[in-house]
Amino acid sequence: MKVPLFTESWLILKKNKVLFVPNVLLFAIQLSLFGAWLWLSGIGEVVIQNDFRRFLDLIASGKPVIFFVVYLFIGMLIENFILTAKYGLIKGVLTKGKTSLKEGMQFAQQYYWTSLGIHVTSTLIVVIPLLLIAIVLFLLLPVSKLVAVALFIPLALMYLAYITIRLLFVYPVMAFHKKGAYSSLKEDFHFVKTHLHHTFVTWLILVGVLIIVSIMKANAGFVTELLYGQLFFLGLVGVFVILALEILVSVWEHVFIFRSYLAERRKSRGLSEAKE
Repeated sequence: MKVPLFTESWLILKKNKVLFVPNVLLFAIQLSLFGAWLWLSGIGEVVIQNDFRRFLDLIASGKPVIFFVVYLFIGMLIENFILTAKYGLIKGVLTKGKTSLKEGMQFAQQYYWTSLGIHVTSTLIVVIPLLLIAIVLFLLLPVSKLVAVALFIPLALMYLAYITIRLLFVYPVMAFHKKGAYSSLKEDFHFVKTHLHHTFVTWLILVGVLIIVSIMKANAGFVTELLYGQLFFLGLVGVFVILALEILVSVWEHVFIFRSYLAERRKSRGLSEAKE
């Protein structure tokens, strides 16, 4: 009996705990970088001292802003390497049934710049059209701000939904076909266009899971706040539960996308060979 992709993705996670390592490592690094920013910028010391006047002077100096930009830049570069390593781990599991951290690191070294190029280009594809829409509605058209907001929000949501669907399989394309950034984006757009139904169903499942998880996190956050008032330790446990849920769903999301792409690609090849 064939296992649904949704269930299969969870089973893959259960059998390959190594897939969680990149997300756990990424969280630890981001936390360390944020702590370094608080210390180097002086914000941490001011907050501890609860000196609001000194806080305003520090912000006016621009030092925290400069360090924050550096923090974001370094964080982005490190995050890209770790996520690329995770793509390599997922590829290894799906193609060979097993993988290792060494394999993931080697994949990240080989495809780091390709992955970064995809990340930067994808961000521009999202941001630039939204910025243009905002400029047209808020600056060029003679409408009130209320009307502009009423038009911008649905247009922005529709575009975000459209572009997330079109970019859904770009990293699996990069991983499985060893293409560069531009070729991966081009191949992804073509794949989505020719497999629109499969892509849309995959996207709907992801959105559904993320909505459910968001509701669970909101409820867990409310319970955590109550627990903090009763016992600090219980509140801390609640925070870790939310964090674990976030990591779990994040890893599953990528596994599901990669597995969905691979399944449809193999199905298409099977149909093509049958026709021939």
